[in-house]
Amino acid sequence: MTADPQIIEQARSADPDARQKAAYLVAQSTDERNLPLMFELLGDKDWRVRKTIVDGLVRDARPIIVDGLLNALTDAENAGKRNSSTEALMRIGEPAIAPIVDRLRDEADVDVRLSLVNLLGDLRSPEGFTMLLDLLQRDRDINVASSVVSSLGKYRDASALPHLMRVLREREDLWLKFHVVEAVGEIGDRAALPAILPLYAEKSLRKPVLEAIGKIADVGTVNFLLRVIADEEKLNLTALRALVRIAEASKPRIVEQTERHLIQHRFRESFPREKIDALIEHLHTTPKREVKAFILKFLGWSADERALPVLITHLEHPDTSEVAAQALIDFGPGAVLKILEALRNAEEDEIVALLLRVVNVAGSKEAIPSILPFLDHDNSMIRRLAIETLGEIPDPASIDYLLAKLDDPDVASQQAAVNSISALDVAFPEIENDVLAKIRRLLQSHSTPIKLNSLSVYVNIQGEGYHDELLLASKDSDPTIRQKAISLMGKFGEDRFADQLVLSLADEATSVRLAAINAIVRLRPETGLEPLISSLDDNDIWIRTAAAQALGEYRHPASIEPLMRHLTHDPAPVRIAVIDALGKSEDADVKDVLFRCLEEPDPEIQRAAMLALARIPGRDAFERLLAALGGTDWRIRAAAAAALGVRGDRAALPALHRALDDADTYVQQSAVLALDKVADRSSFPYLFKALENAAILDDVSEVFVRHKELYRDLLEEAWRTADSRREVVIAAILAAMHK
Repeated sequence: MTADPQIIEQARSADPDARQKAAYLVAQSTDERNLPLMFELLGDKDWRVRKTIVDGLVRDARPIIVDGLLNALTDAENAGKRNSSTEALMRIGEPAIAPIVDRLRDEADVDVRLSLVNLLGDLRSPEGFTMLLDLLQRDRDINVASSVVSSLGKYRDASALPHLMRVLREREDLWLKFHVVEAVGEIGDRAALPAILPLYAEKSLRKPVLEAIGKIADVGTVNFLLRVIADEEKLNLTALRALVRIAEASKPRIVEQTERHLIQHRFRESFPREKIDALIEHLHTTPKREVKAFILKFLGWSADERALPVLITHLEHPDTSEVAAQALIDFGPGAVLKILEALRNAEEDEIVALLLRVVNVAGSKEAIPSILPFLDHDNSMIRRLAIETLGEIPDPASIDYLLAKLDDPDVASQQAAVNSISALDVAFPEIENDVLAKIRRLLQSHSTPIKLNSLSVYVNIQGEGYHDELLLASKDSDPTIRQKAISLMGKFGEDRFADQLVLSLADEATSVRLAAINAIVRLRPETGLEPLISSLDDNDIWIRTAAAQALGEYRHPASIEPLMRHLTHDPAPVRIAVIDALGKSEDADVKDVLFRCLEEPDPEIQRAAMLALARIPGRDAFERLLAALGGTDWRIRAAAAAALGVRGDRAALPALHRALDDADTYVQQSAVLALDKVADRSSFPYLFKALENAAILDDVSEVFVRHKELYRDLLEEAWRTADSRREVVIAAILAAMHK
């Protein structure tokens, strides 16, 4: 049985366009008679023809096609055919793995074995991993062995380490050792370090050893790298790059900053001063952006004065400006004078902004005269940065300049002035009376921004009589002033504000009514219940939404029936707020209503109902949450996990443990938060396993630290038997537990 003779003739035409058309026709067919022609065209000299055939073969990945692709790998004369076959097998994926493994068991051709080994490395399957380990032990061809090692590295599985270490001990070939070191770096397990560090003595292995050290990113190798940098005559950029990789490796928050500070400190102490010029020279000559970045970091860490003009200059280069700014911060106090000089001479807004950010972190009192001119800059962002910087520098002399910015044309700059004045007043209690006297005068201003922001400062520092000022402002003729006063009242749960807050629920201005609802939640006066229920019928959707949220905080039985009236026809924001409020009522009578909401098509309504069920009693509510944890929508699964955590029922623990392995990161995080609320020793093995998941590593670490009395002994026992990768993380968590 053969393909259509007309198609065969077209497929063998000298015209590549004709061959591609023929390839398209046979690629669309499932007729097995076309397969010989398809495999013939798989080796066509025109890449378009080959691609068309690959697309067709991948769509119909039957065993006969996989076998044909494996046979195509044996065509020693046609590289295009071999490459196309490899691409097709990669795209087919899992169905191709078992045939590849079977073929490898008996394949005699070295080149074919190489292709199959590389495929197993890219496809990464348990069967492939086992096969590669077997080949590593029995295949004596050096090229195959090297490819096996490289493929094992792609799995990043620490269980391969003993096999790779045996190769280092028993095989003398440097080419093979080169690949072993590279693979160890990909696996990233510090247990391999004792075996690979001595290999640095072999000149041909130095670069892969340093690269592997950087990928493993263990802080214990910092001294080794610093010795390499110091002892070698030439500047060792690979060692420097490894040092940066260790400093910037993703680690739990509880250890990250400590390790980075340690690395910077050791570098500053031990980096040879005579090599600073070499660093600077290489910075000027390298075209590589990545190399420029890590050299700038080191110049900042060095705290060497020769580095300062270089760092200042690189602020002006778009591709290095951010790195140079951070390097100036890392440089420390010694950079301040040069930074201020650059700030005075800077002309471009982007450079000024960067320098102000640096001064914000590293500045001191002598910086103030250099900052003041920027308070009146045309660019509002620069004015705001200057105002924020003055608030960070501990000097009360800035107060008058900041007070003058309370009516800045830019609202963000006004708020920055309020925050900076308040921060300095807290830092220097002795200036409070003087500040309050000035604020009282500003409260009489005819400028609305000055009155608003002065009132904010007055309340922030709780000046004498601020209650009366707030009550007076809440009756101002300007609705903006009234809204600000009511919002500020919301910061304090004081009974004297209750009557005015309730009265403001009927204010003519929507913004004031909304502020009153948000403020009244904190105080929850009894007289506020009926006006809030009335606000459910307000014409403004956001007033109705806020009123429903506030009634949820009241948790009063009288609000349930009015809330339920707004569950059917209102827009989604109101309905979601109503559902949340009904859940907070903890009333079993709302359960059926919430169950009906779970069936609605809007996933946000479903999600709100799921969270509301967290507080509703009854086994049937609990069962609905458990069932939702296995649903298809990640939002609903996450909401179910969160609700089970709020509910606090230990019967949910097995389901929450399973959710730690959910395919969605947000669901995993929700499960961790739930297990934080339902802390139980039975969760330890599941949380401990979750430390392997970088996406939730910090969350799990924090759970262990918060519940240290529950988990400390279990974690100490786990540390004694942990593998080297977990050992560092566990030690960091235990250290945090002792703080």
